[in-house]
Amino acid sequence: MPDRSWTDALWTLPSPDGERVAAIRESTGLSDVAARVLALRFDTVPDRTWLVPSLDHLHDPGLLHDMPRALERLRRAVRDREKIRIITDYDVDGTTSSLILQAALKMVGPGLDIDYHIPNRFDEGYGFSVKAAEKAVEDGVKLIVTADIGVRDHASVAKAHEGGVDVLICDHHLPPGESVPEEAIVLCPPKAECTYPNPYLAACGVSLKLATALLHDHPRFDLVLRSLLKLAAIGTVADLVPLTSAENRAIVSLGLRELNVGRHHPGLGELLRVCDIKGDITETDLGFRVGPRINAAGRLVDAKLVVELLNCRDPARARELAGHLDRLNKERQGIQRTVFDAAMERIGTGEPDPFVVVAGPEEEGWHRGVVGIVASKVKDAVHRPVAVVSVQGDVAVGSVRSIDAVHAVRALDAAQDLLVRYGGHPAAAGFTVPTDRIDALRERLGAWVLEHTTPEDLVRHRRVDVELTPDQLSWPLFGELESLGPFGMKNPRPRLMIRGVRPERPRVLADGRLLKFGIPGTSAGFLSCVWWGEGERLEQIGQGPVDVLGQLGVNTWNGNRELQLQVMDVRDSA
Repeated sequence: MPDRSWTDALWTLPSPDGERVAAIRESTGLSDVAARVLALRFDTVPDRTWLVPSLDHLHDPGLLHDMPRALERLRRAVRDREKIRIITDYDVDGTTSSLILQAALKMVGPGLDIDYHIPNRFDEGYGFSVKAAEKAVEDGVKLIVTADIGVRDHASVAKAHEGGVDVLICDHHLPPGESVPEEAIVLCPPKAECTYPNPYLAACGVSLKLATALLHDHPRFDLVLRSLLKLAAIGTVADLVPLTSAENRAIVSLGLRELNVGRHHPGLGELLRVCDIKGDITETDLGFRVGPRINAAGRLVDAKLVVELLNCRDPARARELAGHLDRLNKERQGIQRTVFDAAMERIGTGEPDPFVVVAGPEEEGWHRGVVGIVASKVKDAVHRPVAVVSVQGDVAVGSVRSIDAVHAVRALDAAQDLLVRYGGHPAAAGFTVPTDRIDALRERLGAWVLEHTTPEDLVRHRRVDVELTPDQLSWPLFGELESLGPFGMKNPRPRLMIRGVRPERPRVLADGRLLKFGIPGTSAGFLSCVWWGEGERLEQIGQGPVDVLGQLGVNTWNGNRELQLQVMDVRDSA
């Protein structure tokens, strides 16, 4: 096995097909470096229009299977003045979907009886529950519209149908081979019957398609679309759907444009204010500042707080709600740090288990609302599939975050006899388990990993997009690489390797948390490099030539701008 990096990782430098690189260079006008990056992201050849996201990249909503039935049912509800309830998930994708659907239905049916429900994760749990279906029947609802949930909730759809309530589902969670509820109208790009060109829409994207189809002839359609794109951009980034599709890129890019230049209602304006964003809002801000504050409500209290805030038109009330959301996020961060530290202490310093399962009682701080995000951070630290479990008496709730080589749901399939319920995606899943079965679950999942992986699968791999020499690091290259954004899932910011450099002027900043050094010989002269969390490597960085892996960015200070390399890893030069 090749030598590992300073963070115990293996670097891989794939070789894209040369003909495809040449074709991309020809079709886009990009340099060889940028064309190589795109060739590693795509099997096909994107053209120049891909680089400039526009409304033309938004597909016809009518291409979604069941869209005609969905529109007919909604128009009938508007015509007959039926009571409609919108039921969505409690995360960012779900709350933005709720807001998009509420806005569209209120515009097409002024004065219509429309309300919404977001399940409380502590009382009701994830998904469209039977309890929610029964409540809708009891309340005289005639049409339920779900988003980000519903496609797997067959029993709940059947219960609503039995009570005379129709269900329209906007979802994207259907695993391969699974069927959708027969009694519902289902808008879901992954379902077998659907040939929609973009199978990677988030639920807020599906909700946006329904909204635009419903409002297509509205006199204020253009203005409404620009407003709804703001919400769809936030949900699309936060839900980590691939940003390689032209449509998802357009949703995020156009939404960011409106967030930066458009006027905002007080609720959204106050949310952006408490996020303390410097300069233009970027996809990074949506993912790491806006999204976490929205999620904090659903993690700790009730996601209805988010909908109330973003529907708020009173500036004073909006400021109050945004402040509450910001305080919840700070509280979430503190709880998260406590659970992470406790989890890492349980794991210890030796070789981690093949599938790490750590558990603790909720009364000691293992809050069920943060187990998913803690699992993600532990997974990044140990490069193993990880389950973090919050114990509540005889029952425990866990969240899984997995590595590329381990399909989270298939691993849980191997332990289904131990679980009360489970579900999720290849990279993330959730489950409920009797507390006295946690040890058995750990053994079962570990055995599954050993059977279905190789030792190399459990070593962290860092993929390199392109190898460069210091003199290639320049402002024109930065601008060209930025044109490949917005960056996110499946389209990360390009990762550049500079081989055989001798770092100069190393020093430690930010209370020892930041290692800063320079690379000489670049077109900008001396290129600043920053490596967060690695201050203890100050002495090591000056020992000899190294290979540096990082992402090119900009540091802005006192009105000045300089190129900067955000270091991801370092290894000794061969």
